[in-house]
Amino acid sequence: MGYGGHLVRCAVLAAIIVLPVLSTASASASPASEHNRFFDRWGTAKQCARQPIIPGGSVLAEPFNISRQWLQQGRIWCQLKWGPVETRGDGYFSGASAQCGEDAARGYFIGMALVDDKLTMRWDFPVSNGPLERCKDR
Repeated sequence: MGYGGHLVRCAVLAAIIVLPVLSTASASASPASEHNRFFDRWGTAKQCARQPIIPGGSVLAEPFNISRQWLQQGRIWCQLKWGPVETRGDGYFSGASAQCGEDAARGYFIGMALVDDKLTMRWDFPVSNGPLERCKDR
């Protein structure tokens, strides 16, 4: 085997040794537990109480249920892929790519800021929700 064959064999061996180490390092760089602070049921007092949106109406205000994989509000479901969590002065920030809907799924980006246990969500279209509080009753 010539000199080139040894280089290829060394490169393959290096990849076998280094790739598991890199994947472990990247997994530990942003532990999933860092996102736990964003997981809960969030809303205004009206949303948490599921009160009618307008007085006497039949459509109820719904809180946002956020978990590791999903954001749900009423009948709307979005699958989430989280970005890293950053500590910012007085709180935490993370972003998530969201695929919302079923038959005609649409993609969005949601920036989430958690300050003093209040959550503000900024969507990539001009909509912001918050500050929202954790809903106390389940």
